[in-house]
Amino acid sequence: MKIQWHPASGKRTVFSIDLEGRGGSRVLLAAGTCALLWLALPPALGAVLTRWRRGLAEAEVVALNARRREALDLATSALRQAGQRLESDRVLVGRIAWLYGLRPAARRVAAAPGSGVAEPDVLEASERLVALLTEAVSAIETEERRDTALAALTPSIAPFPDTGWVATGEFGWRLSRITGESEYAAGLDLAAPRGRPVFASADGVVRWTGPVTFRGAPAYFRFGKVVAIRHGGRAVTLYGNLESVSVRRGQAVRRGDRVGTVGESPWFGAPRLRYEVWPTWDGEPYPIDPRLAILTDRSPDALEALRKALGSPARPPFALPADFR
Repeated sequence: MKIQWHPASGKRTVFSIDLEGRGGSRVLLAAGTCALLWLALPPALGAVLTRWRRGLAEAEVVALNARRREALDLATSALRQAGQRLESDRVLVGRIAWLYGLRPAARRVAAAPGSGVAEPDVLEASERLVALLTEAVSAIETEERRDTALAALTPSIAPFPDTGWVATGEFGWRLSRITGESEYAAGLDLAAPRGRPVFASADGVVRWTGPVTFRGAPAYFRFGKVVAIRHGGRAVTLYGNLESVSVRRGQAVRRGDRVGTVGESPWFGAPRLRYEVWPTWDGEPYPIDPRLAILTDRSPDALEALRKALGSPARPPFALPADFR
């Protein structure tokens, strides 16, 4: 059997297949196979293209999700860092307001929600805190304009460089390591190398230098050589366990002036400075945790100390000696 195809012109044979014999069968089989392949090619090619496009789409989704996670991680990190800075600023502004006598402003700042709020409320809490800090800073600036000597007379730095000391013990009522009985600590012991210079934490006038007798001030005779500085009518700072004294009574000092050097405590057999801060509230001095007056300390302990101080002033079992005031 022969199959021929002629063009419409009829001039010549364009295609002819002779299917006679075995050769014809093979040709017919090959032709059928080619036809089947030709018919199956579009669906197979379509499936391959579909899988290829799906793979590309999945790869794009994976890359997009990775970029989104990276952006989310960056945003979360930035938000966390901003929250930490805001919390640090809250501690600083709250303490300045409190040291300036702006108790309502300090109380609002200390009571505001901080970094511990739930995730959905972080931005809202941060906005409220920023508004409170702005209000408190405005009150602080107004107070400084009203009293131009206020900042200079307010104890605000450590009596040592920032890294030159370590606080030991606790402020307030505690168990004595010497007697084993409860005692009141009106300040902190700051461990530092013997002979390290001690500096005034604010401008003021020296009220006392030298040892204190048991009869004159039983709460202070064990601190050896003592320097007491009155900072206007706002506060008194006390520096005890001094090895040497660099000032005299009645001398005017500025913040950062050297008042003496660290000596050794006879009770502990180790060099340390006794540091106390007594702000005046309603005409009467009360001791505070000295960390409140070391503004470079931004630790959470300082915020907790502020919250405690916002209650009633701590009334110690002894008064500040009249010679120190």
